[in-house]
Amino acid sequence: MRHRASSRPGNAVTLLFFALSASTALAEWGIAPEGEGWQLLKDGEPFYIRGAVAPNRFDVLRACGGNAVRTAANKASLDAAHAAGLAAMANLRVRGERDGMDWDDPAQVEKQKQAALDVVRGLKDHPAVMFWAVGNELDHIPGGKAYNARIWERLNDIAIAIKRLDPSHPVMTVVGTGRMEKKVLEMAAGCPDMDLLGINAYGDIARATELVRRHWPKPYAVTEWGPTGHWEVPKTSWRVPIEQTSSEKARVIDDRYRKVILADRTHCLGSFAFYWSEKQETTHTWYGLFCDGLQTESIDVLQHLWTGKWPANRAPAIDGLGIDGFPDPRATRLKAGQRYRAGARVVDPESDPLVFGWDIRPEVEIPPGSYAGGMEKRAKPIEGLIRDPSVATIEFTAPGKPGRYRLFFTAKDGKGHIAYGNIPFLVEE
Repeated sequence: MRHRASSRPGNAVTLLFFALSASTALAEWGIAPEGEGWQLLKDGEPFYIRGAVAPNRFDVLRACGGNAVRTAANKASLDAAHAAGLAAMANLRVRGERDGMDWDDPAQVEKQKQAALDVVRGLKDHPAVMFWAVGNELDHIPGGKAYNARIWERLNDIAIAIKRLDPSHPVMTVVGTGRMEKKVLEMAAGCPDMDLLGINAYGDIARATELVRRHWPKPYAVTEWGPTGHWEVPKTSWRVPIEQTSSEKARVIDDRYRKVILADRTHCLGSFAFYWSEKQETTHTWYGLFCDGLQTESIDVLQHLWTGKWPANRAPAIDGLGIDGFPDPRATRLKAGQRYRAGARVVDPESDPLVFGWDIRPEVEIPPGSYAGGMEKRAKPIEGLIRDPSVATIEFTAPGKPGRYRLFFTAKDGKGHIAYGNIPFLVEE
């Protein structure tokens, strides 16, 4: 039944107040048993996470069908997420042993806990917050060193304190897949107050989720996933990892989402694809879902997985990439100063005219103790080695200095999309 609105000013002000309040109301998040598993609830309604790890480009994430973002627990990031209509897994800055944390030092432990609580206290009423994530892969120490066994007890203490302060948002911590079975068993015993577990997994995502279902008594979310990790792929004879092309990455992303993430609707609450931006880690292209500011084929795939629809214009796809005379990517050894040919086969779904680009860069040196690319510097192209880098088949001169290099290729469609790949090679005298 329709009712005629009152013309009295007081009623208009009241209606406006309620409208504004509803748009910024604090949601109640929770996890409830559902059949043989669990379900994430927002204000009592089921919520399945279709998210990405993202520092920016939130508007594109939302337009592609995403509904959540994993981002830093600060007001600027949460404001941006809320403006884009995204729920936020808010990462609390908690140090691990790789950053100098001593879990046996009560003063350090208490100081860190209070710092995390200060952040929660200031942001717990922000409408974007979905989860609090207590640190990231805090058990991981570069070099494969063993972590302090008290870590899980200490993290559980932080979870207890957060939940006392803010009962409206679940609390979790995030782990990688090293020592996975041992770690999950320890966490099941040592972190009983964590509401869920976050898993960062790449090529081993199927094995990791199987172990979590077997040993962790609560639900989980896949908090990072994407292409095969640089530590998991085949390597050249000089121990350099061979990167997948953007099209190969799109295929494994589609496969892992369908066969692993979507296949577990009882324990898995959803996932966050990595990385909704660009970053240097092994190469400047390995993990970013964007390259040169443009969207890759993997973003098209994620939109299709999330919405059931492909974008109106799709990214080009690489069908082949190589250096003539070197069919084995593990053994491309070139002579300093000699000339070679390389080529790429690329298909654009809409037959858009493509702009090609090639460059040669030295292999990035990874400093000892570097974690997730944090200490790496992006390699710069070497000028003057490629005769015409704007064509699909090029002639190039191998660098004059012996060492490890990569030949990078891009194809842009002029519609905001890009395809890329690279070939590692060794220059010898």
